[in-house]
Amino acid sequence: MATAPTTITERPARKFEPRSVNFPASIQEEIGNWLDKNIESLKSRLRNLHENKIPELRRIIDGEPKDENKSWPFPNCSNLVHQLAGEACDDLAARVLQLIWLTSPLFYFQYLLTAKNDDEAAHFTKKGKALERFFDYAAYEPRELDLYTRENEWFIDSAGLGKSWMIVAPEQRIEAVYVGYETVETKTRVHFDNKTLYEGPKLIKARYEDILIDPDVSVFEDNDPIVRVCTLKKRKLQERSFKGHFLADRVKQVLEQPDRYGPSDIRKRENSKKGISDAQDNTMAEWDIYECYFSWYHNKKKHRLICWRHLKTHITLNCVYNFVPDNQVPIVETRLSVDGKGMAQMLKHNQEEVSTAKNQRNDAQTWSLLGINTLSPQNKNIDRNFKIWPGIMLPVNKDDFMHHEVANAAMFTTSLQNEQAMIQQARERVGIAPAVAGQGAGTVGKKGSYSSMGTIATLQDSNTRSSHRQSDFRHSHVKLGSLCTDFYGFLGLGRKGTVFGVDDKLLTEALEDFVERRARIPMRAATASMNKEVTKQNEILLNQAVSAYIKETSSQFQAYMNANIPPEYKKWIKDVIKAKTRLMQQIIRDFQISDQPEEFIPNIELPEVQPNAQAPTQGAPAGNPADKLLQMVQSIRARGGGGSAAPQPGLPAAAGGPEGQGGAA
Repeated sequence: MATAPTTITERPARKFEPRSVNFPASIQEEIGNWLDKNIESLKSRLRNLHENKIPELRRIIDGEPKDENKSWPFPNCSNLVHQLAGEACDDLAARVLQLIWLTSPLFYFQYLLTAKNDDEAAHFTKKGKALERFFDYAAYEPRELDLYTRENEWFIDSAGLGKSWMIVAPEQRIEAVYVGYETVETKTRVHFDNKTLYEGPKLIKARYEDILIDPDVSVFEDNDPIVRVCTLKKRKLQERSFKGHFLADRVKQVLEQPDRYGPSDIRKRENSKKGISDAQDNTMAEWDIYECYFSWYHNKKKHRLICWRHLKTHITLNCVYNFVPDNQVPIVETRLSVDGKGMAQMLKHNQEEVSTAKNQRNDAQTWSLLGINTLSPQNKNIDRNFKIWPGIMLPVNKDDFMHHEVANAAMFTTSLQNEQAMIQQARERVGIAPAVAGQGAGTVGKKGSYSSMGTIATLQDSNTRSSHRQSDFRHSHVKLGSLCTDFYGFLGLGRKGTVFGVDDKLLTEALEDFVERRARIPMRAATASMNKEVTKQNEILLNQAVSAYIKETSSQFQAYMNANIPPEYKKWIKDVIKAKTRLMQQIIRDFQISDQPEEFIPNIELPEVQPNAQAPTQGAPAGNPADKLLQMVQSIRARGGGGSAAPQPGLPAAAGGPEGQGGAA
C-alpha cells in the first residue's frame, strides 16, 4: 500500500503563533539543566556589580550624599553634592532626543531594490512614505508605542550607567467591552463584545539588574544565552497561563513556591528613599522568571529558542522556537562608550572633589560669620552652655566675653575660582559641547555666489565626543525602529493604517517588503543635514539651482533641435546636456533628498535631428539668428556683392555656381 506523500503546512503569513519545541523529553530536560547552570553562573559573577556598584552609581546620578547628616567639622555642617553626573546625563539625553524628535520623518525607510521603470520607482517611494508617516503617528501615540517616553528613560539610563536595554515584546489585549443591555420579559441581559484593544509591539525598559550577560563578550548579540529576569506577581503569571503563553499545569506548580514576599533588597532601599515602606505580605509575593534566548543543536540543525525558566523550582514554563524574523533577539542595547562606562563612573571622583570644595567653602563661611566666643570662667551669672543670637543682652563685664575671628575673607574667592576650574575639567572629561555651536548651512552672498563655509563649520562642530555619543544613540534608535517594524510586519496592523490616515493596503505591502528585507532603515552617523532647519535652507538653495538648470537646459535643447547647426556642435551640446543632468542628479543624492534622483531630475532623451539640406528661401520667416544671417548673405550675393566668400561657421554653403559664385535667384 503506497503511503501518502508528506506535506508541509506553512504557518499563515503575518500571524503571531509561538510554537513549543517538539524535542524529546530527555533533550528538554538537558536544556533546562544547562540553563540553570548558566543562570547561576551569571548571577554569581554579576552579584557585586548589581548589588553594590550599580546602586552606588545611581546615588551619584541622583546627587544624594553618602550620609544624611554630617558631623565633621561640626554637627550639621554643609552636606551638599554638586550635580555633575546628573547634569551631564540630562544634557546629553536632551540633545539626542531633540535631534531625533524634532525632525521628520522619525525613521527614514529606503528601498534596496532598483526600480525597473519610473512607475515602479514612484510606487517604492509611496510605500516608503507610507511607512514613515505611519511611524510618525504610532511613535507619538500614547496608546500605541509611546516611543518618546520610553526612549527618554532609555537614553538617560544609558548615559548614567553606561548601558541600557529596551525589550520589544508582542502584546495582544482582548477584553470584554460593555456595549449595552436589553430587557426581555422583565429580565435584563447585559451585552459584551470581545474587542481587541491593542495588538502590536510593546516596549519595555529593562532595569540594569534584569539583564544577565557575559561581561567578557563585547558584542551584546554574541552572548549565548542572553537572560532577562522577569519579576512577576501572581496575577501576571495567571494571565500568561490564560493566554497560552505559559503551560497551565506548570504555572500551578510554580505558584506554590514564590521567590519572596515583597520587593528585593535593592528595590526596598530605593523605595525607602522615596518614603515607601515595604513589608512582608502574601499579596506582594513575587516570582523571578528567567527569559532565556539561546541556540541549541538538534538533528544537525541549529535552532534559536526562547525559554521561560523558574530557577527555584527548576520548572520550564514554556520553550518555543524564536518567532522574531531572522531569529533576532528582541532586546536592543544602547551604550555610551565602547567599554560601557557611563557618566556616573566618569565623574565619580570629579563630583566628590567639587562637592568637597563647595562644602569646605560653606563651612569656612559659617566659621567666619560665627567665629569663636570665649567667656571668663570667673563669671558665675551665665551658664557655660548658653546660646548667642543677634541683639542678645549679656550681663558681663568688658573683658568677660570675647569674640575671635577664625577665617580669612579672601579664601572664599580663591575657593570659588578653584571650584569653577574643577567643574570645567569635569565637563571637558564628558565632552559635552555647548548647546548652540557652529553656524547654518551653505549661504548665498550678495552677488549670488554660493558658499559652503557654513556647512564646513557645522561638520567641524559635529566632530566632537558629544556628537559621537549622540550618533551612538541614534544608531540604537534605528535598531529599535527596525525591530518594531518587524513586529508590525508579523503581528499585523488590523486597521491601524486607516486610523492614522495611511492606506492600509499600501502600508501592508511596505511592511511585507521590510520583513522580506527589500527595504531597510539606513544607519548613518551625524551629518550637517540632521538639523531640519539646515535641511530647509539646503532645499531652498537647491530649488534655485534646479530652476537655473531647467532654464539653461531648455536653451541648450532648443539649440540642439536647430537643424542648421554643424553635427560636431550638435554632438557637443548633446553631451553637455547629459553631463549636466547627471551632475544635477548627483547633487540631489548629495543633498540626501532622495536615492532615486530621477524623481526630481528626469533623464533627457534627445532625438536624432537630421540637418536641413535645403536653405530657406528669401523672404521666408527665420526662426533663429542663424536663419536671419543666412538670409542676409543670400541677399547680398543676389545683388552681386563680390567675390567668393568662405562658408561661415554653422551655415551651409550658398546656393549657386561653382566656387561659391552666386547666381541670380
